[in-house]
Amino acid sequence: HEELVKSLLLGSVAGLAAVAGAQAADLPAKKAAAVEYVRVCSTYGAGFFYIPGTETCLRVGGRVRAEMLYLEPQSRLDDSIGFRARGRIQLDARTATAYGLL
Repeated sequence: HEELVKSLLLGSVAGLAAVAGAQAADLPAKKAAAVEYVRVCSTYGAGFFYIPGTETCLRVGGRVRAEMLYLEPQSRLDDSIGFRARGRIQLDARTATAYGLL
């Protein structure tokens, strides 16, 4: 009985998907806008990329540190698990100017 219900549901979903796909194929398609992809900036070393629309190079870095601690509780009011995390984000942006590196 369950197999029949399952096969009927799957068949219905497949039929609806086919009909929806056929209707979507008849719709006029818009041309997608041009996308400016991120370019690699090798001028200042590894990890830099150009910010789109500018000549500024950016490198994103950072680190995360997490600690977990378990202590045997002495009573029901004591916490037995402790957790803390620290994160740091580092941004390095560089642009060549007529007066030097900025």
